[in-house]
Amino acid sequence: MMLRSASLLTLIVLTFGFSPATTVGRGAEPLLQAGDRLALVGGTFVERMQAYPWLEMELQIRQPDWQLKVRNLGWSGDDTYGFARKVFDPNPENGFKRLQHDLDLANPTVVLIAYGFAEASNGAAAVEKFEPGLVRLVESMLQRQRRVILMRPFALPGVRTPDYANWIRGCSETVDRVAARFGIPAISVSCEQFLDDGLLPNEVGYRSIATQLARALVGGPEDLKASTLESDAYRELAGLVLRKDELFFHRHRPQNETYLMLFRKHEQGNNMVELPEFDALVDQYESQIWRLANSLGG
Repeated sequence: MMLRSASLLTLIVLTFGFSPATTVGRGAEPLLQAGDRLALVGGTFVERMQAYPWLEMELQIRQPDWQLKVRNLGWSGDDTYGFARKVFDPNPENGFKRLQHDLDLANPTVVLIAYGFAEASNGAAAVEKFEPGLVRLVESMLQRQRRVILMRPFALPGVRTPDYANWIRGCSETVDRVAARFGIPAISVSCEQFLDDGLLPNEVGYRSIATQLARALVGGPEDLKASTLESDAYRELAGLVLRKDELFFHRHRPQNETYLMLFRKHEQGNNMVELPEFDALVDQYESQIWRLANSLGG
């Protein structure tokens, strides 16, 4: 069901507490609340965030009493239609269903959507499809009573596609239109440090992005204290976050999923029963993360 009537849009705005065309900047109220479960959704840009623990570390240290849960659902090459998630399935609609399944598994209260990077790189046809796909995805989240935050894509210096500057601007403007339509926040971040090929941020770039996102999501100081960043506890926290993310990755994207869930499941599909056992392990690491963040935060 499409949410196009004025009454339904008004209901969404009142329910989630956002006014139309919200733009989040310095000094704005934090977008997350204590106890929130945040899912990060997007393509390669989001998936590669798992290599660096910075965002969750910043969130947990800035608000150590909030006991936030963070789940990365990025998938390289993905778009708002879940195209990459269909894997070997010839029906592209099943990619969107897989995205919904992954989100249900993460069970978020808040979804941060960061698409538009690949669309801007893939040309006019992809850019044209971006808006209806983003609208559909946002609607599906709001219908499930999940709060939604959008992130505007930024230019990647390594993309050499003709008219790329116009297309990345078009994708950013699409995010603004969709945010205004549903009265949900749109976050801008900047990045100046990239990998040698210029197609993704490097470690320093992702760390800067994490700080910018954390300030918008939970507030707090401009930067964490140097004494915090240089402490043994901070390094230990980084290891816990990376391990927790790895365990959740194996939970929702097992390496042998062809045998467990797809066309060879007749061989090992009985082992699917073991996947939920990852949940308890993720919870254990999360408890350790909260305890350690409490020793660093405040």
